[in-house]
Amino acid sequence: MTGIDWDTIGKEAVENLQSLVRFDTTNPPGNELPLVNHLAEHLKREGLEPQILESAPGRGNLVVRLKGDGSERPLLLLSHLDVVPAEPDRWTHPPFEGVVDEGYLWARGAIDSKLTTAVGLQVLLLCKRMGLPLKRDLVLVAAADEERGGVHGVKWLAENHPEIFDAEYGINEAGGFAVLIDGKPVYTCQVGEKGSADLNLVGRGQPGHSSVPHGDNAIFHLAKALEVLGRHKMPHQVTPSVRAFFEGAAAVQEREEVAKWLREMLDPLTKEQALENLPVSDATRLMFDAMVRNTCAPTILDAGVKRNVIPSEAIARLSGRPLPGVDEERFVREVREIVGDGVWCEMESEFRPGAEFDHETPLFDAIQSSMKRFDPEGAVVPYMQTGGTDARFLTDRDIHIYGFIPMRYEEGEEFFELCHGHDERVSVANVQFGVQVLFDVVSRLNGLV
Repeated sequence: MTGIDWDTIGKEAVENLQSLVRFDTTNPPGNELPLVNHLAEHLKREGLEPQILESAPGRGNLVVRLKGDGSERPLLLLSHLDVVPAEPDRWTHPPFEGVVDEGYLWARGAIDSKLTTAVGLQVLLLCKRMGLPLKRDLVLVAAADEERGGVHGVKWLAENHPEIFDAEYGINEAGGFAVLIDGKPVYTCQVGEKGSADLNLVGRGQPGHSSVPHGDNAIFHLAKALEVLGRHKMPHQVTPSVRAFFEGAAAVQEREEVAKWLREMLDPLTKEQALENLPVSDATRLMFDAMVRNTCAPTILDAGVKRNVIPSEAIARLSGRPLPGVDEERFVREVREIVGDGVWCEMESEFRPGAEFDHETPLFDAIQSSMKRFDPEGAVVPYMQTGGTDARFLTDRDIHIYGFIPMRYEEGEEFFELCHGHDERVSVANVQFGVQVLFDVVSRLNGLV
């Protein structure tokens, strides 16, 4: 670490992130290939040999390897280049201009997940320029299509180029951000994630002319089911990674009552009162609630063909998020027990289970040690992401993948509100912080610290 001009390195990382977010890779359609070509040219100028792997027309994936001596298995730096849509008229700054204002870089992808790419890229370039004697290959993968299922990204890469993922450890998105519990930061190291269940609730009834209303209206049946779903939570369940999170967070609390409330989140009889008592933000409270149960939120409604026709069918498309260890039958049964028999439950696409990786590894130890170096007041705890990532395609490999791009808590900045929301942004200071910590983690895993 000595002799590194971190201000210059941080400035370069921010500039690289700006160049990434200025490519509009909204998915659909994705169109990641122009950005992949841009990255490849940058890497070639640094003396590296990137691969461009095109899974479909315009769908580009980038892979670059910095060789070590091979005495230890590789470390994977994984990210994705596609982003979710933005509504420009709802933003303070245009979402694809990469404006830096008031200490923040504002852009779609500034966090999810071009930040991950920029930080991993900067760490790899720093290792290359310094000529570090690495024991492990560093493999940077910037993939397509994560936001639409990974079909043209990591899923395709794993099926067609499995050698890329022959690594002992991986560092991915979706962790590293800090949450405040009783005013003190707790850093998340994502070792688990929920799956996906695209479940539809279908109300069916008698069609007819709107001038002669009746009670057997598909919309009424569906509305009743949705109203019940909105009032009832799915059952309390605790996975190993969730238990590790709340027990780890409790262990570092100064106030015993706060520690007690965190531990009570693990008990279905005390969870609700504990959730209400905890000194956390509303966004964090919602996240904690989602961590201890399956969830199923309605996101799209579809009914009717004409204003004067009573429809025979009404559909609510739900975004289901099953916990690790929950299968399709159990998930659908839990929803059915809430909504009753007045509607049909139909799975629209393949059920995807959640995933968990063991957190008792040298990688987790390295992350804890590095964070202690840069934020002695902050603690790192295992964490289960309430959404999903590309790591799901690699659960059958001999690899441990953690989500960890460290970010200090910034006042008023809530990670999940920013990721897919208006005014997605990351502080310039956090970009530099992420590079510093991740470089330290990589150095530790290579025996250099």
